[in-house]
Amino acid sequence: MKKKRRQSNALFIALVLTLFLVGLVMGMLIVHLNDEKRREELVAEYEEKIKALQEEEEEIIDDRMRVYVPDRKRVYGQVPLNAWAKKGTFRLDNGFMAYFDENGEKQSRLGVDLSYHQKSVNWDELKASQIEFVMLRCGFRGYSEGGLVADEKFREYAQKCNEYDIPLGVYFFTQALTVEEAEAEAAFTLDLIKDYEISYPVAFDTEYVADPEARSNLEEISDELRTDIIVAFCEKIKEAGYYPMVYASESWIRRNMDFEKLQDYDFWAPQYLEENDFLFDFTIWQYTDSGNIPGIDTVVDLDISMVDYASFVPALREAALDNAVLETYEAEEGQADISIVMNEGDGENESAQREQGERP
Repeated sequence: MKKKRRQSNALFIALVLTLFLVGLVMGMLIVHLNDEKRREELVAEYEEKIKALQEEEEEIIDDRMRVYVPDRKRVYGQVPLNAWAKKGTFRLDNGFMAYFDENGEKQSRLGVDLSYHQKSVNWDELKASQIEFVMLRCGFRGYSEGGLVADEKFREYAQKCNEYDIPLGVYFFTQALTVEEAEAEAAFTLDLIKDYEISYPVAFDTEYVADPEARSNLEEISDELRTDIIVAFCEKIKEAGYYPMVYASESWIRRNMDFEKLQDYDFWAPQYLEENDFLFDFTIWQYTDSGNIPGIDTVVDLDISMVDYASFVPALREAALDNAVLETYEAEEGQADISIVMNEGDGENESAQREQGERP
């Protein structure tokens, strides 16, 4: 009897334990199923939030400024060549050089270079003249000691160009010996121009310095290095939302740089001839270094621009600050259009001017 009672108790305990274990497993299963359901709900909720964020991002992208930059047709051989003379004519117009297309329509714009060499400017007279843009030297690297110096007239003249609504571009005279120095020159330039509206290119002025003691003559610079120096400056300018350009003579390009690696940049060509036979592709022609223009009592460099930079360059800076979408479109030669979709110097420079480069 006792033995049967013990067996019965053991069975009861086993049954209780079994029921407990079954209950535990069932409970865990229920919790698991509930957790799985909650997990699915959370995943679905998360996916909805992701979808909403993506839609919001697409709306933001659609509302961002969209700048359309003209994509110029270029004539390529081994390098882009000067095709302007083949499609139109350079000739004097009211005493100044101009470019006319094959239909006889004037396509160029007249410009003037300014720096501290032009000690005074009558801005009313300059504004009333035929001048349509100014290329202003913002600064230079001295060719003896290598210091970075702002042109003493830059701030005054930049402010006046903006006040008189004269499209403004700038150039920096380089004496960089390394890529790092070129980047420093770009940073210096960007700091100088940040408070002004720049509506023409920011040019990198690279050329030979006649002084045999110039730092660029005392240290050998290979064609490859000089090309890298140019690219370094231009890319920094482009990153900041400005339009880079390279100022260089034909012989300097041929002998001292790898032009094939510079085809992304527009060129400013100095050539003081009545007929333009500049070998390489260019967009601004500096056609004389002894011009005269109302409002300036000294001879000046005069230019013609083949591209209406003022129609799209100002938007590039705004676009860079607005995280814009940049797109190119095919345009006729010399034509530029844009569509936008949108939801003072001090006395310290006076002695430093002795460290001038060849370019005024």
